Amino acid sequence: MNPSATILSSVLAMALSACSGAAPADDSESSEQVENKPETVVAPITEAQTIDAGLAVGEQVPMDARLLDDQGETTFADMLEKGPALVVFTRSVEWCPYCQTQLKSINALVPELKERGYHLYGLSYDSPDQQQRFAKNQMLQYDMLSDQPSAVIDAFGLRDPQYTEGRAVGVPYASVFVIDKSGMIVAKWVSGDYKKRPTNEQILTLVDSI
Repeated sequence: MNPSATILSSVLAMALSACSGAAPADDSESSEQVENKPETVVAPITEAQTIDAGLAVGEQVPMDARLLDDQGETTFADMLEKGPALVVFTRSVEWCPYCQTQLKSINALVPELKERGYHLYGLSYDSPDQQQRFAKNQMLQYDMLSDQPSAVIDAFGLRDPQYTEGRAVGVPYASVFVIDKSGMIVAKWVSGDYKKRPTNEQILTLVDSI
């Protein structure tokens, strides 16, 4: 087992907490239907539910890859000028209740990550308008990054291949990447089950293990 896998194994084992799951919503449901449902509970991840996908620890992120935020076009090079980043790749703010729950939950991490010198970002293939509507409604204190063509998702090697038609084509595996100021990946977590996401405690433990 390589060092990064060993660290991740320890981190996940230390931070795992019990959590019960609600019934998943179908991917074809509209955002209005999702909003009318009870809050979906996201189960914490275990080592067995992680997969070896995407760029590896020690590799560089695509620094010049283009993304959109509420200010317009941005790149990882632009973002990392502000300091190291923690990027949460998620499926959709519009129709995925597990993603909605996670994105609302990690809002509480903003001050704790700031103390550690990190900026938090959420990334999905949704349009900037969809992302900003969600961010405003949920009063998110971090930036959402739009990758509508899934170009950055593909550059990271995170496209979920099980979707070949319908609205989910182009979504990433639910993932967390910790990136240093030089653009190197220093820690990561990729889930093989979109219903399993790291808790805030697991994320902080991952960051603190670096």
